[in-house]
Amino acid sequence: MKVLLIKSVEDLGLGGDIVEVADGYARNYLFPRNLALKASPSAVKSSEIYRARAISEQARISAEANQLSEKLNGFTVEIRSASDDTGHLYGSVTERHICEVIKGAGFDIEIEQILLSEHLKDTGEYTIPVKIYGDIRSEITVSIISDNEDK
Repeated sequence: MKVLLIKSVEDLGLGGDIVEVADGYARNYLFPRNLALKASPSAVKSSEIYRARAISEQARISAEANQLSEKLNGFTVEIRSASDDTGHLYGSVTERHICEVIKGAGFDIEIEQILLSEHLKDTGEYTIPVKIYGDIRSEITVSIISDNEDK
């Protein structure tokens, strides 16, 4: 089904684009969320209006994402966890743990934005990428400290 995107949809297109999508995706996701319209001749005529709105919205979001990226770049997350004498954790540190600490520091980050290749299972420092928006990324440092230290 051909649809006209009203707003930009990541991995699909900018507002004002006419794209071909599966019928179910259009009916169940795009239409209910007011992200697209069926590409009728009258809707296609207004595509430039949607494109102009999408470009200005994209510029605003990009500027905010760059600001967040600059603030977050180099941020250190400190997590205490129980471990054995060799530094192996009794469990693991996941995206959820990292996200909770980042949110506690006042940043608006979701779990899906933390790009952890595998759960962290040892004490130490790790550099973890965070997807801010589109291809804008930051790197944070995750420092895992044993609960046994400093006691």
